[in-house]
Amino acid sequence: MTIVKYISDLLYRYECVIVPNFGGFVTNEISAKVNHLTHTFYAPSKQLTFNSHLQNNDGLLANYIAGVENISYSEAISTIKKEVENWKRSLTNEELELENIGSFHINNEGKLIFEPTTIVNYLTASF
Repeated sequence: MTIVKYISDLLYRYECVIVPNFGGFVTNEISAKVNHLTHTFYAPSKQLTFNSHLQNNDGLLANYIAGVENISYSEAISTIKKEVENWKRSLTNEELELENIGSFHINNEGKLIFEPTTIVNYLTASF
């Protein structure tokens, strides 16, 4: 089981989804835009950012996984922990791509850099 789909599901409904011991995905609503040069309209959306300082488990992700997968809360916590360990292991030597969320890499200074995807609009009001 991968937790990426569950994180993506929750981003439609909540402004912040914390992945314990990894960080939090935070959304900020941005208004519609117009590009006057190309005459293109862009719908309002949620801008996705990542905060590596949000480490503590708030229970949102684990409770959601437990409910959807019909498993106990502690099993959901264990699943999240294993997934985060895999992410951290893969980040040591390559880029980490999270489908419909974005990608991570470690820069030359050892900092975690997040590049959000632009193909998903998490603002349900814009549909």
